[in-house]
Amino acid sequence: MNSNPNVNKLSGKALLIGSFPLRDHREAVRLILEYTPEIPCWPQLPKLPSEGMLLQFSRGLPGFEPERLMLNPEREDFEEDRLRFYEEYLAVTEAGAPISETRFALLPEDAPGLYALLEAAEDRRPPAVKGQITGPFTLATGLKLPDGRAVFYEPELRDLVVKLVALKARFQVETLRKLSETVIIFFDEPALSGFGSSAFMGVSGEEVLSSLSEVAEAVAAAGGIPGIHVCGNTDWSLLLSNTPFRIINFDAYDFSEKFISYAKELKEFLKRGFVAWGLVPTLRAEALERETPETLSERLNALLQETARRTGLSPEEILSRSLLTPSCGMGTLSPELTLKALKDLRALSFTRSPSGRTPV
Repeated sequence: MNSNPNVNKLSGKALLIGSFPLRDHREAVRLILEYTPEIPCWPQLPKLPSEGMLLQFSRGLPGFEPERLMLNPEREDFEEDRLRFYEEYLAVTEAGAPISETRFALLPEDAPGLYALLEAAEDRRPPAVKGQITGPFTLATGLKLPDGRAVFYEPELRDLVVKLVALKARFQVETLRKLSETVIIFFDEPALSGFGSSAFMGVSGEEVLSSLSEVAEAVAAAGGIPGIHVCGNTDWSLLLSNTPFRIINFDAYDFSEKFISYAKELKEFLKRGFVAWGLVPTLRAEALERETPETLSERLNALLQETARRTGLSPEEILSRSLLTPSCGMGTLSPELTLKALKDLRALSFTRSPSGRTPV
């Protein structure tokens, strides 16, 4: 079970999804470094209009109209810009051009939190560091065409989104390596909660898998660890069995029973990857108010025991391939509950070690 060299570095550690209900990136970074110092991430502040999930990573798409969150292939400059897009893409992927000099770089105005983390943590050298980006399925189903359809339904335009996400994720790997040799990139995919429903009629698993695999492979090829975050329920067999992701993060507070029901696929996945259990309930304020580190620890113990029963692995083996997170980002919480979530997560991770004992 422990053949992966990253196991001891990551086992049982806490990390965050990324969003905070703040307007000050430096304050968010301060909290990140205080409560998740072993795997810090850079913060996203959705209260700022420029850091919306669809807007923040879409700069550089040909035909992108930010005010309408639209990709418009009818613009006069679309074909010319699409040609330049692929020229820049091939310059990076085939000719080794610096990604920092292309549209695929995240600029300080795109991701202020990234640069705030780089400045604050430059002397820390944490065991690992995390970045995140809106995943290709969520981005391509959220951005619309002039006729109102999702971009995902047009394969040629979907390809633009996938390649943009892939190289912006790669840029993060290369940039965050200044802080740590171990870089984790989460692709945030809330739209996968609707996959298979009437909301995405006509979308095949093969199309979704192809998009996800391309971006995950870009991170892995750059030396990063690709992870995926889904804050609801989905077809877990798609992610456990077929994709190159090495970390799967989900809302374990509300959906653990459905997740661990894929016991065979989960057992195989744990041979090569980690499960990041989202046990601090940031999606439900009333639940967060009610829970304590002690009750969350009890919930984790019960979950490890039940997962062990179903997979045939020991709780210690499962914990050695586990990370701990909130169930989702904290952008919708009050500042007071955000602080409680951070404290609960820190306490939960500190009282758990791969052996299941409290560290000395």
